[in-house]
Amino acid sequence: MTTVAYKNGEMAADSRSYTGGKITAGMKQKIHRLKDGSLFGASSSKVGLCDKFRRDTEERGVEGVYDETLCQGLLVTPKGEVYIFNDGVAWSGPCRAEFTAIGSGEEFAMGAMAAGATPAEAVRIASELDNWSGGEVLTLRLET
Repeated sequence: MTTVAYKNGEMAADSRSYTGGKITAGMKQKIHRLKDGSLFGASSSKVGLCDKFRRDTEERGVEGVYDETLCQGLLVTPKGEVYIFNDGVAWSGPCRAEFTAIGSGEEFAMGAMAAGATPAEAVRIASELDNWSGGEVLTLRLET
């Protein structure tokens, strides 16, 4: 799975490649800037599902209805509105939160950010404690 964290205009994620229970060589980009400038991150135990979910979100946006998707998603609009998706059929939001995280390491990342960590620091900490997160930490900032 993964850890994606967001706080103060910055989204960060680990890059450990996952293939159904095995850690592979190389890395995987798990956060993206969509065409409208939104930041998008996703986590799933189903290989390839996050890429499909990103493409569907790019096409349908946060108002779209999805087939039941076994993904967690985090989307931040250029205005800073935060939307959460959790194994369902629709995005929830905009949500009010100082910071948030998704994925298998989300509790570790949330605790780290509550203690003052940046999203990148929070993902590094989560990667030390969560078996499914690791590798290089990638970050994106909202463009204002």
